[in-house]
Amino acid sequence: MTESVTVLSIRETGITTGTLDVHRPPQAFGFWKTLVWTIPLTLTAVLFQTVGALGYLGLWRHFHPQAPISLASAATNGAVIAASLAFSAPAVVLLLVWIVRQTRVPVADYLALKWPGWRDMALGFGALALVLGGTSGIATWLGKDSPAFISDTFTTAASAGMLPLLLISFVLLAPLQEELVFRGFLLRGIAPAIGSWPAILVTAAVWAASHLQYEWFFIGEIFALGIVFGWIRCRSGSLLVPFVLHAVVNGMAVVAVAIGAV
Repeated sequence: MTESVTVLSIRETGITTGTLDVHRPPQAFGFWKTLVWTIPLTLTAVLFQTVGALGYLGLWRHFHPQAPISLASAATNGAVIAASLAFSAPAVVLLLVWIVRQTRVPVADYLALKWPGWRDMALGFGALALVLGGTSGIATWLGKDSPAFISDTFTTAASAGMLPLLLISFVLLAPLQEELVFRGFLLRGIAPAIGSWPAILVTAAVWAASHLQYEWFFIGEIFALGIVFGWIRCRSGSLLVPFVLHAVVNGMAVVAVAIGAV
């Protein structure tokens, strides 16, 4: 003999009478689970970037045995970096989607993949202009030149005929991968536990620390940009705003190098 248990079940559309649902409702990862899941995300990024870079180096050595690229120069070689990002970004995004699906929350909702309002987009660009204007003035006062890393990657990618892939990787794939992980997944997971502003500062600091190829001043600039990206992500409720701003910053850097190289 079977018995059906009727209870009041609360759903997004209201309170209805129905059969007891033994499944847990969708919910986001908490603070610690979010941090734990960032480990395989980080390892995947490192692994696939390494495989992509080594794969390109091997192909280059095969077709250009007379001019191999040394491992010492690979870190600033634009073609190598472009190949590594092109290889790692799809792997990281796919893994992130799989991880988020474990929560049973729709991926688009979990990562805030929705169209923002024009007001929020305008505010984001305004804040970005203030930060870039301020850091540019400080850089001029301190006598800081543009990072050599960017000019080196542009020059080497252009000489290898890999400039289109560098543009795709640097302007689109890198911002996509980083924003999904930092302002999408990590910020979403830790903000409820520590508060929005502490989460914004933490994600900005971790993101800045992942750019150790730059000197301290530019790492500080990246930290400031991370604060802007995190703030506008929380304010707008959309990850698309910081992604667009991030892509614009990287694009401006490439354009500036290209103009200087002409």
